[in-house]
Amino acid sequence: MKNCGKDVYITGVGSYSPGDPIPFNRIEDVLGKITEAPPKLLNWIERVRPIFRELLGIDAYYYALDPVTRRPTEDNVTLSVKSAERALAMAGIEAAEIDLLVYAGILMENVCPPTSVLIQEKLKIPECADFAIHSNCTSVYKALQLASDLLANGRYSNALIVTSQLSSSFLRSEFFNQRLLQKKQVILRWFLCDGSGALVLTTQKRPIPKQLRVIDTYVDSPGLGLGPDMYCEMGGTRCNPLEVYEKGWHHLNQNFENIGKVAPGLFRQARIKMMAGSGIKIEDIKYFLANIPTKHLNDLLIGTFKKGLNLKNMVFYTKLAERGYPGPSAILMALDGFLGETPLVKGDLVMSLVTESSKWMHGGFILEYAGK
Repeated sequence: MKNCGKDVYITGVGSYSPGDPIPFNRIEDVLGKITEAPPKLLNWIERVRPIFRELLGIDAYYYALDPVTRRPTEDNVTLSVKSAERALAMAGIEAAEIDLLVYAGILMENVCPPTSVLIQEKLKIPECADFAIHSNCTSVYKALQLASDLLANGRYSNALIVTSQLSSSFLRSEFFNQRLLQKKQVILRWFLCDGSGALVLTTQKRPIPKQLRVIDTYVDSPGLGLGPDMYCEMGGTRCNPLEVYEKGWHHLNQNFENIGKVAPGLFRQARIKMMAGSGIKIEDIKYFLANIPTKHLNDLLIGTFKKGLNLKNMVFYTKLAERGYPGPSAILMALDGFLGETPLVKGDLVMSLVTESSKWMHGGFILEYAGK
């Protein structure tokens, strides 16, 4: 639903990829090789690895790991702060001016306290409201809706949205109980990586070259009776470390076959509902920021999106090839690169819509270029 009240502007965008770019053929040098899985799985890995290299379409991966020791070089807080500082610098806003901070991501740094207040501490924000949103691909979209609505109704003036992803925590060879490994868990090692992103939102249009007005946001959860199709069973009543390891509850899973069947139809329904609610014609959208983890799925999304529509002038933009897929951070990396690389005209409309397969949720936004 459209914001009611004050206009809200995105005046700062920042993103960060840790370490040096790693090509596909060096992923296992950094994450460690799988050597103790069942022989049938080891043979499958060797056979399909080159096939997945083509399907994924990713040229560079980034990990917050020492490439020799595989020990972490960053955590969710340090990653988040680096992107936040870049977004604040672009916006020309001091950290102390932030009165709303929202952290959005799948992996909190601690069970308690929330990652949001740890970031607040590092940025030396003396006082602010804070929220932490637990979700994966849709988490930034949910944070954008929450923050922009709260700013539009006048409760706050300046918001900072931050996200980070440490996929490598789940992907190192030492992490797995390798005798329980499955194909779907191995595939995730070939496209997930690390990174962070941040947005600064304000109700005051700033005297800066590039900024975006929030026209609309979209969130829905149509997954009743479906999934979960991306999940990790660790947590809640499954917290005993020895039992977690022995049963493989800590392994991250994704049901790729089911996603290919379910996602296109749900995505199309969400696109129709989102545009109807916004009151904007899809033909008036000039740019679409794609938030998809593989080239194969990205091509499928574009085909689904364009089906039955006259969208020959719409430009699809992604940073997947250059920066890999760092979960929730991917959309902010795309937005960061898009603003830096695209010659925009005042009034250009920019859209994004993503389907999260964990329990089938959607997040979307429509932005208007309000720069000079």
